[in-house]
Amino acid sequence: CYQCKLNMKEGDPAVYAERAGYDKLWHPGCFVCCTCSELLVDMIYFWKNGNLYCGRHYCDSERPRCAGCDELIFSNEYTLAEGQNWHLKHFCCFDCDCVLAGITYLTVNDKPVCKSCYMKNYAVV
Repeated sequence: CYQCKLNMKEGDPAVYAERAGYDKLWHPGCFVCCTCSELLVDMIYFWKNGNLYCGRHYCDSERPRCAGCDELIFSNEYTLAEGQNWHLKHFCCFDCDCVLAGITYLTVNDKPVCKSCYMKNYAVV
């Protein structure tokens, strides 16, 4: 078995993945996504760099995912803020919803806030 490295017994069911090559076989329970361990026997699978992936994690390896909407980001313009990727329109002030991409912002309780809302709602007078 390509995953667990145990010998396949004669007569046991085995999974063959054409994209992986003719020399690789898996026990049905070992044919899983390398990221989330989801069983892939009856699912669409992806093979990349010697690893099996479910659809979600293969796509995550190809494109970033927006922290705001959990959708893949296909646009070439997006922002990386607070250690996560965001569509430009989804990285917004927690108070007024103005777009924060490319402007100065502050965080209050781990939530991004524009300077105007910070001064109005949180700054000590």
